[in-house]
Amino acid sequence: MGKSEQNGPADSPVIDESAVAAYRWAVRHGGLDAAELALGAGDLGLKTSELAASVDVLTALHLLTPVVGSSLLLPNGPDAAIAALLGPTEDELREAEAELKRRQRESERVRSSLSALSGIYFDARRQRNQDEAVDSLDDKFTVRTMLAEHGANCRSELMACQPGGARPPAALADALPRDLAMLERGIRIRTLYQHTARFHAATQAYVEAVTKAGSEIRTMAEIPGLMVIFDRQVAFLPHRQRPGGAVIVREESIVAHLCASFEQAWATASEYRTGPQAAHESAEDIKCLITTLLAAGLKDEVIAKRVGLSVRSCRQHIAELLDRMDARSRFQAGVIAARTGLLATELGDGRQGCSGPL
Repeated sequence: MGKSEQNGPADSPVIDESAVAAYRWAVRHGGLDAAELALGAGDLGLKTSELAASVDVLTALHLLTPVVGSSLLLPNGPDAAIAALLGPTEDELREAEAELKRRQRESERVRSSLSALSGIYFDARRQRNQDEAVDSLDDKFTVRTMLAEHGANCRSELMACQPGGARPPAALADALPRDLAMLERGIRIRTLYQHTARFHAATQAYVEAVTKAGSEIRTMAEIPGLMVIFDRQVAFLPHRQRPGGAVIVREESIVAHLCASFEQAWATASEYRTGPQAAHESAEDIKCLITTLLAAGLKDEVIAKRVGLSVRSCRQHIAELLDRMDARSRFQAGVIAARTGLLATELGDGRQGCSGPL
């Protein structure tokens, strides 16, 4: 049998077969006298306690309504019971729904009014940045956002130096659609890599894709530091105090100097090529540069960073050079290189070479 205690529709008792039988009996007889439950129980074949429990259920569900001043319970139709039982709850739900819609409209109003200020904010910030010679970006996420914004607004030319050899595949994947979109708009893109980038599969795939679209890429043993220059007006440089950050430079004289440095390096760089002959030329250029840096007394870690190699690979090259020169120490190798002219020079075809055979 169902329970009679209830706090609302969620706690309403369940009508069982005994309650259904009692309800039918009450409707048929026009009511049910709570003082004579034994009579009704006998007709229904129920115990008096069972009928009393069913009456409690029917009363809780408003299917039976007590008559004030008597023990009589009158039956109500299901629709009337539904209205009496669920009406207050449904009214509360409608009010809550109306309040939710009102709050949603208010949220949209606030969102719309604040979003309308976005154009003002970015225009004012762009104007402020143009007025400032240097702007500091503290993290790589902001750097990526600003690079994307300047790339989208680039009008004619992009120049980039990417030192360090092979670039991370994730960075190449991020740059590819942006660069292809710029090339499609007719933007001239020139990029300088180090020779070591020729031996990296992901970089090779990226270079093949962008060069087919019109990008120009060259390599050399050592290139100027990391920089990206848009339209010869804005340059992105690495931030020394904040790894992953950047400094945006707009001062005309500084940007012009950076452009001149890029052009000088570009003129002496080699076209990005792969294959045995290109690999041999690149390897010889790298070894010549390592020889020059050895002669300068630089440490392995510094040399490795300058030529775009891992420290391990750099040390392997150094060991081969020492063996070729029959040198017993780095110091002796430097002396031999200086005496015999085994230092990096610029070749007529733009490549870096050595003034003597290695």
